[in-house]
Amino acid sequence: MIEFQSCCRRIPRLAAIGVMGGLTAFLMPASGGAAEASAGAVEAPAYSITGNVSFNSDYVWRGLTQTFGGPALQFGTDWKHRSGLYAGFWASNVSEKWVPGANLETDYYAGYKTEIASGFFLDLNLLYVYYPGGDYSKALDGRTFQSSKPHTLEPSIGFAYEWASVKYGRTLSRFYGWNVNNSAPGVFSAEDVHAGVKGSTRGSQYVELGASCDVWESVNLSLQLGREWVANSSGLDWSYLRVGVSKTLADNWSVGLSVWGTTQPAAFKNYVALTGSGDTESVGRTRAVLSIARAF
Repeated sequence: MIEFQSCCRRIPRLAAIGVMGGLTAFLMPASGGAAEASAGAVEAPAYSITGNVSFNSDYVWRGLTQTFGGPALQFGTDWKHRSGLYAGFWASNVSEKWVPGANLETDYYAGYKTEIASGFFLDLNLLYVYYPGGDYSKALDGRTFQSSKPHTLEPSIGFAYEWASVKYGRTLSRFYGWNVNNSAPGVFSAEDVHAGVKGSTRGSQYVELGASCDVWESVNLSLQLGREWVANSSGLDWSYLRVGVSKTLADNWSVGLSVWGTTQPAAFKNYVALTGSGDTESVGRTRAVLSIARAF
């Protein structure tokens, strides 16, 4: 969830604000001589803080809608140090129909990114996803689920070179609360009664390839291809593809369009809402997502 892209868990960073750098420049009195001699060599600020807010027609994560096809308002902020250390926070509304008891997702992450060779970057990241109030015991679908929190801890390692990147992640906790009580064969899906969890989902994995390039001034084209494996499950693994285009506008605004597609196992087709409303949604179906965002 750390990738910076519109219509997914992040939006494009359009500007970097060197908060401490600007404050230092404001407070430091002007001095002659040596200061004038080094006027052309301004030292980069020790760290920067940036933020972003976006409105999206849907919130799609790794090919699956988290809002049951509804719109999403999202916000994020990042702190980056020149040493390569970084940390951040991100939030979005979600649907109780997909995450029982939760209307909000909050992400907390930290990591280290460094150049290990000319133009070749390594990114080590630790992500904690927390859903206030989320618990499968609150599902109102006519079944009795045991308590299982959807909160998830996931470290990842990524490599990037020029316009291409690859990332691998593995959960250290259950996969978003899925277990043999709430996602077992015969429980998870009416479309495929054989699909479901058969053991602990701790150790679920994903791999993701990405590409991003500016096709012309202020217009960026991006591509994402990934695969998710849910540990100790049957019929739940899926692959996903996203093709996106975004355009930078004035005053750090941007607009974007992404088209998502997945292999969508039968388990994700006509998924029954966990609120007991009777609503269904093919959560992994092909869909287009529009977004408008502003960085600050």
